[in-house]
Amino acid sequence: MNRRTSNRQSGVALLTAMLVVTIATVLAVNLLWQTGVSLQRTENLLLQDQARQYGLGGEELARFLLADDIRINGLDGTDTRSEWEAPLFFPVDGGSLEGFLADQQGRFDLNSLVDREGRPVPFTQDQYRRLLTLLPLEIPMDPGTAAALTEATIDWLDPDQTPMLEGAEDDRYTGRQPPYRPANFWFVSPSELMAVEGYTADLYRALEPHVTALPPATAAARRALNVNSATNVVLASLLNQSVERIEVLASQEFESVEEFQQAALDDIGPDALADVPPDAFDIRSSWFLLTVTASIGSVQSTMYSLLERDGENVRSRLRSFEAR
Repeated sequence: MNRRTSNRQSGVALLTAMLVVTIATVLAVNLLWQTGVSLQRTENLLLQDQARQYGLGGEELARFLLADDIRINGLDGTDTRSEWEAPLFFPVDGGSLEGFLADQQGRFDLNSLVDREGRPVPFTQDQYRRLLTLLPLEIPMDPGTAAALTEATIDWLDPDQTPMLEGAEDDRYTGRQPPYRPANFWFVSPSELMAVEGYTADLYRALEPHVTALPPATAAARRALNVNSATNVVLASLLNQSVERIEVLASQEFESVEEFQQAALDDIGPDALADVPPDAFDIRSSWFLLTVTASIGSVQSTMYSLLERDGENVRSRLRSFEAR
């Protein structure tokens, strides 16, 4: 073998060795990267699970507070906006827990637009139409648009496929991209309004603080508005007044429905309670929405829990989670 051949073979061997080392290095780096990603994913999953458990712990605390309120004040006590809206903050191992309760009986219940058979309820239909015209929009909504939105919302709820005069059923929604069908069932969340014909993001932002979606009430248990936690817009829509007209009334807290009714007559006049059923008002609440956020390390988990209080018995009727 001459020297040239020997040098060529040595060069090939060197290149082969370098190639092997390069491949081994790439494989090792890739293996380390995948291991690091897997470890980070596992850590995040563990932190998310821990955050969710902290959220459920926050729910237990909220249930205790609501039941304790009944134990202390009895069934004749009152529920006010100032009583429940203060946020609670707790440091926990590795992070923090923050939550607050929002009284849902101070809002308009979207599911009250129809009865348990899905038939429109004229009284709440009229109230919702007025509520839409009272929203603080850049351009106030006109009564015609409010009537069309109300009918579209009822069509979303009712079980039939016959649209109301200004409503919308399958034929309208299946023509969209992507196509879909109306629920023809009760709202689970007010955010479903974004799927209803005519609603926009700006409109929903203005409407969201004033509406809720509660399980339908039984015929024997009408769900009244808590005048101590009602928003100005909802109270004005119920009394068929302007928001400005009821500002003084809405800023007060009442010990009885009769006290509220007398104050309404004194502040607004004899027409304040015209056409409003006497059982439309209350001073206590049974429905609350808990929002609790657990922050653990780099993970944040928010839980929404709809709580129903029946005396000292408090239970969660609906939970949803949002993780980041």
